[in-house]
Amino acid sequence: MEDKELLTPPTSDQANSTAPPDGLQSAGMQALMRMLRILFQGLRVLIIVIFVYLLFSGMFRVDDQNEAMLFRFGALQTRVIDPERGESPILTSGKWYWAWPYPIDWVKEIPAQKSVTVSTGEVFLPRINPSLMDQKELPPAENFLRPGNDGYLISGDTNILHTRWEVNFRIVNSAKYYLNFYDDEEAQASATSRGHQPEQRQRGTVAIIRNLLSNAALAEMATWRVEDLLATSRTLPNGKVENIKDKVQERLLDFLEEVDLGIQVQSVNLIDLQPPLATMEAFRKVNEASETGRAEVLKAKSYAESVVLAAQGNAYRIVDEAKSYRTRIVESVKADSAYFETVLAEYRKNPETMLTALYTDALRTALAQAPNKYIIHTLPGDSQEIRLQIGQIPEKNEGAAAPVEE
Repeated sequence: MEDKELLTPPTSDQANSTAPPDGLQSAGMQALMRMLRILFQGLRVLIIVIFVYLLFSGMFRVDDQNEAMLFRFGALQTRVIDPERGESPILTSGKWYWAWPYPIDWVKEIPAQKSVTVSTGEVFLPRINPSLMDQKELPPAENFLRPGNDGYLISGDTNILHTRWEVNFRIVNSAKYYLNFYDDEEAQASATSRGHQPEQRQRGTVAIIRNLLSNAALAEMATWRVEDLLATSRTLPNGKVENIKDKVQERLLDFLEEVDLGIQVQSVNLIDLQPPLATMEAFRKVNEASETGRAEVLKAKSYAESVVLAAQGNAYRIVDEAKSYRTRIVESVKADSAYFETVLAEYRKNPETMLTALYTDALRTALAQAPNKYIIHTLPGDSQEIRLQIGQIPEKNEGAAAPVEE
């Protein structure tokens, strides 16, 4: 009986006595509705803010002298930048673009229009560079070079040299430069006591270019004598002059053509070239002697050229004078010949008249050369005599002193 009483459901009067009043139910529901309304409004504002953030955070501009590539989930995307060129994976500089935020989209900028410099670094330099240290701090010369630790190369006449090269290039194909060879990993390199700037990239395209430049310098300098390397030029037997920088650049271009890095080499420069410390003084003397010899050779060549030019000028002048003299003589002979033929023709017509005319002309010429002329008209026998004074009688010097009478 007791169990039946416990399981008996309550009556309607008992249920009405335990239910909350209607006013309390409506107030709680209203509060819940207000809270939900506030939450939905806040969620709407949050969605709008997120949408605006995604809209404006995806805007980016490619800096000048750079190019960019857009990756979506790691895949390179293409866009139509220029309708004439069609789709291209390269985003050109000076324009605005839009992309989803990371990690959906990822934009990589690459220097494309500006020059990039890569050097051989410390590959061919000693552990301690004497050119950057005080002479008092240098170690003994016999203990300075340590094969295996110090960098160096060997010339064609088996001399040891330390050198440093630089190459300036411009990226012309960003896709090849980045996708095939580029690596974003940065090495934790620090500057050594030599004061060189650390190379930030130890693998990828920069490392490939550095290694190719080192190979080009090593292979080319192994064919040169040390005297020519110190002078940075040499003269071939055929007289052609070669420059070490040009030859290293030619080798580097051949290597780059095989690898196809998508870059254009602008210049290759020799930054440093020095002998080992143990032979530096001897190299200095040899270099001075070589420079003196070259200066003397150049001086002799200049003198020879000046002498040859002077001789050529004299030869041209003599030839011109001979030609003028020949022309003058030929014209004179032609004129005499024409005059003789004219006189001969007149002589054949009137011999007496022509002889008188010729005699008169000869007499006129002779009288014209005499400054003073004297004519004695009548002589015995009805003849005339003409006397010509060829030269003047020297006058007596009036200023001469008279003899002194004792």
